[in-house]
Amino acid sequence: MRREIAVLILAVTAAVPGWAQPNDAVRIGEDFAKDAQYHVACQVEIAGTLSVPQSKDGVAKPLKVSGKSSIKYDERILKLNAGRVERTVRNYRQLEFERKIGTEDQHSKLRPEAHRLVILRHNQYEVPFCPHGPLTWGEIELVRTDVFAPALAGLFPTTPVRVGARWKADNIAIQELTDLERIDKAEFVCTFEKITTLLGRRNAHVQFEGRVHGIGEDGNAMHELRGAYYLDLDAGFLGYLYVKGTHHLLDKSGNATGKIDGTFVMTRNRTPLGKELSDAALQGLTLEPGPENTMLLFEHPQIGARFLYPRNWRIAGFNDKQIGIDENKGSGTLLTLAPAADTPTGAQFYQETLQFLGKQKARILREEKPRAIGGGWEVFAFEAEVNKERVILQYYTTRQGALGATLTARILPADLARVQGDVERMARSLQLKAAK
Repeated sequence: MRREIAVLILAVTAAVPGWAQPNDAVRIGEDFAKDAQYHVACQVEIAGTLSVPQSKDGVAKPLKVSGKSSIKYDERILKLNAGRVERTVRNYRQLEFERKIGTEDQHSKLRPEAHRLVILRHNQYEVPFCPHGPLTWGEIELVRTDVFAPALAGLFPTTPVRVGARWKADNIAIQELTDLERIDKAEFVCTFEKITTLLGRRNAHVQFEGRVHGIGEDGNAMHELRGAYYLDLDAGFLGYLYVKGTHHLLDKSGNATGKIDGTFVMTRNRTPLGKELSDAALQGLTLEPGPENTMLLFEHPQIGARFLYPRNWRIAGFNDKQIGIDENKGSGTLLTLAPAADTPTGAQFYQETLQFLGKQKARILREEKPRAIGGGWEVFAFEAEVNKERVILQYYTTRQGALGATLTARILPADLARVQGDVERMARSLQLKAAK
């Protein structure tokens, strides 16, 4: 808060007539270094409307959308490549997002056990994992929508500049501000307004504005942005960023289907608030990504199952009785939940499956009879030709107290060993519980 107040004060004092500006060129930029630490705080507010087709008459009707988020964390740089930050570790003090779509209220936040995250920079995305346990997909989405401050280096000029200079921002910084997956056209200009003093230190005040066309996760879009940032010239780091923008959602013909206005404010300094990122605090933690620490957690209060799954799989859909999980190369599984009394044993499930495959006129090439494995599961498998396609069909069944589950996997032969390992890992991690 102290920094925000100072920014407001200098915005007034710097505008007083006679405020002298040096004419020497200065470097506006930030040099990132391994183990450098920062404290970051962000506030976001959005409001707008979406045009939603109605099922009866097909006429689009407006749907109001609003939301806000609060983010606070300390961050330490772990790895750089050619001067760009590739990996950091964060200690989150707050990560919450509230949204209202029509009459539906939504609230998301980071679980306390996931407060410390490693952030990988992959293309224009932040890919987090937790060294203490698995993340949910919702938590990954929360982190992904945050701004990765080192990626904003593209807002800086590439050479020293004087007051009044103008330059274009690069696409990396623009993508970070807009979250566009692809930029088709960008008119985005930064202007060096003045040098001013903030908390006794020289700061470059830069304003920017632009219009960007591209494709995001919601399809075609156009963003209009205006804002400003302050860069500490003495310490060489971005300390404050303000963005006001409008996101225009467009259909394939370029017609507007919605508009969302938003503001984003980020304050950043070189002094972290605690010791959670010190060498002692990180000692013994695995800060490199691997198969175990990048697993995802499925957990839902209304679903009686909790399990882990790899990131190359996705939850295709679920209800209180079934959960579909698909692998990105075509394999898939179906988890079915039932009372223990209605869940078949391995032998019963095997006979039911044989009858089903017979009705499907499947040609069985090889089979594995039911056998027990760890975790209370029974498993069997068939290699078969179904509708002229060769597949491996693997089946699991288990009972945990009064609850039971079966898992059916359809595996393509090309990735048999890897996918079989993924499926068994999902099965062994399954915990059944009474749904709320």
